[in-house]
Parts: sequence; structure tokens; C-alpha cells
Amino acid sequence: MPIPSLQNPTQLVAEQALSKLQSLRQLGRLELSMMVVLSALAGYLFAGGLWQIEVLLVAAGVGLLSTGCSALNQWQEQDLDIRMKRTQQRPLPAGKLSSSTVVLLASLSLGCGLLLLAALSGNRPLLLGILAIIWYNAIYTPLKRITPFAAFPGAICGALPPLIGWSAAGGALISEKSLILAGTLFVWQIPHTWLLLCRYREDLQRSGLPNIFKAMSTQRLLKINNCWLASLFLCYLLFPLFDFIKSQTLVYLFISGLLIIFFAIIRKPADMQKPGSILQTFHLTNMSMALLLTILILDRLFI
Repeated sequence: MPIPSLQNPTQLVAEQALSKLQSLRQLGRLELSMMVVLSALAGYLFAGGLWQIEVLLVAAGVGLLSTGCSALNQWQEQDLDIRMKRTQQRPLPAGKLSSSTVVLLASLSLGCGLLLLAALSGNRPLLLGILAIIWYNAIYTPLKRITPFAAFPGAICGALPPLIGWSAAGGALISEKSLILAGTLFVWQIPHTWLLLCRYREDLQRSGLPNIFKAMSTQRLLKINNCWLASLFLCYLLFPLFDFIKSQTLVYLFISGLLIIFFAIIRKPADMQKPGSILQTFHLTNMSMALLLTILILDRLFI
């Protein structure tokens, strides 16, 4: 009889390591955390920050806070995640990581992130970082179990990372530029969240969370969401309108990119309630924000 071949030990170790890395990526929601880091960098450079060591401190500090908040959030909501198809394969409900491991990783990530922000000049980046943790994990996360409209206070979480970067560069928190940047991130958070709810509305019903679709139909929510999308694109236009983007080449690229994304959104099929159409609009909305942040970062290279 042929003897079954044993799996290569090196290959087995590599697969186990890859599985652990995948679990960590899911735990920290790497893609979303990268967007958060991008917004903090944009805030830092938008305030006139220089390309020096503070850039790395801002990026690493905010990145660690974002992944730590995500890990802590998944520990807080593991009872909900196991009920929803979209989240059942996250590390905790799938049994890939234990609760104690997740709490330890979250604590280490949050602690290191705060230490890096404390190394920046002034205490405002650190205080805003602490506020971000409190707002996301102690206010927004519990509110989702209480009200279906938690997206509104939750949107403040999206406005804080650029303000951390802004304050790290020495910018005054209350100014025309900072409020427009933070306000744009706030407005973006609403369609970002609602489109995800519309795409996975069956999951929302299974989760047991307060259901926004009991207060209004999916069609009505999408119509209201379109108003938020229109407001978001108007916010984008404030940046070239007030000459916040200095490079004319980048202004042309920014407006051209916005037009392409805008027409791609409005050319969706008539039945916007189809999951595929909703998900495509969700990705296009995220692309529009990534475009703004990238343009603001690149603009500093031309000054």
C-alpha cells in the first residue's frame, strides 16, 4: 500500500502563520484602518506639517488606535457578529482567536498608539486620541444597541483622525480649513454606514440590533442617502473653491476624478435596492474620499 505523504513542515508553518496574519488583518480591519491613517496624514499635511519624523508618529499612532479600537469593538460585539453572515468569519465568532487574546492585542495596540501620540508636540493629539477611543468604544458601540440612528453620533469618529493630524502640525482646532476637512469626513460617514446597512439588511434583522428599516423602507432610506451623497460632493468642491489645493494639476485631476465617480454613481440601475448596485455605490463613495485624501497629501509635494 502507498504511504500517504506527510505535509511539508515548512509549508504547514507558513500556512499557520498566514492564517494568523489573516486573523489579525480582520481584527484590525486593515482596509478601513488604512483609510483612517490616510485621513490623519491628510490633516497633518493640510495644516502645513512638514515631511519629517512627526509624519511617521501620526501615521503609526493613529493606525494603532484604529486597529485597537476595531479589535476592542469586535470583542464588545462578538455576540452580534456570530449571528450575521457578514461577520461570522471574524476571528472571535470563528474561534480563530480567544477573547483574552483579543483584549490583550487591543490593549497593546491602543497603549502603543497613545504613547506615539504623546511623543508629538503639545497634548492635543493625545487628548483627541483618547477622545476617539472613548467615543468609538464607549459611546458609539453601545448606542448601536439602543437606537437605529447611531450613525449620526458615530460619524464623529470619522472626523477625529484628521483633527489629530491637524493638531499634531500645530493647527488651531477651530478654523475654516479644519472644520471643512473634519466636516467632510463627518458627512462621508453617513452614506458609508447606511449603504452598508442597506446591502446587509438581512444581517441587521438577524443581529437583533434596533432596525432602521422598521422606521423607514429601504427605498426611502436610499433616497435620503442620496441627499447625503449630494452634500458630500458639494463638500468636496469646497476644497478647490477656497483654493485649499494649490497645485492646478491636482485640482484638474481631483475634479475630473469626482466627475467620473459622480456619473458612475448616478448611472446605477433603476432598482437601487439590488445588493450589487448598493455595494458598488458603497465602493464608489469610499473611492471619492480616498481621492480627496490622496490629493491633499500629494499637494504638499508641490509646495
